Amino acid sequence: MGTHAKVKGFTLIELLIALAIFGMVVGIASYGYSLFTRNWEGRLGRFQRAQDQYQRLDLVVAALENTLPYVVRDASGAGGFYFLGREEGLTLVTMSPVFSPGDLAVIRVFREQAGDGRWNLLYEEAPLAGVQLRFASQTLPFSHRMVVLRDVPDLRFAYYGWRSLDQRLAAANAPELGYAPAWLPELAGLVQRVHPQRIALRFGDQEAVIFVPERADVSFRRFIGRE
Repeated sequence: MGTHAKVKGFTLIELLIALAIFGMVVGIASYGYSLFTRNWEGRLGRFQRAQDQYQRLDLVVAALENTLPYVVRDASGAGGFYFLGREEGLTLVTMSPVFSPGDLAVIRVFREQAGDGRWNLLYEEAPLAGVQLRFASQTLPFSHRMVVLRDVPDLRFAYYGWRSLDQRLAAANAPELGYAPAWLPELAGLVQRVHPQRIALRFGDQEAVIFVPERADVSFRRFIGRE
């Protein structure tokens, strides 16, 4: 007479233990995936913000590179350049504005305190389409505003050029006097009657230098010829 093989299966306790261990493994895996997802999304968000800031900064640099030495008059009728640069920011005329491409515009690029000793870099634009800019005192409609950079440490501006038109002329006529362009914390084109050759944005230990095209002499000669 044949014998029957004894088949041994899982007991209920063993099955419950296996299910508990499987649940723990799934829970740990889900928690790890959740941490990975949040970390990845955070990194992706930071990368996207950095890329957006870089694109905005690139547009502002293009506007500064295409600065136009625009000649205007002051209250007494004397001519000078529509450019005002200080350590906290600058105002000028550009041929490559961000919001009104193809037209001239007056732009302001300046720092604004963000708290904790840090700064935001801001851009404002007043299109000159249909506007005749003749006097430095004219009120302009700054209808566009953009935050370029956020939470920047120690943001400062500097300007490379001649200290005044008189000094530039003296350097040309008497080079032995030793006059030369230099980095300046401020430059007022209407008062000093010169235009910067370079503009520097200083972020702590880093510096971005923007070269301004040499158009000032031509612009000023045209202005003098109209007088």
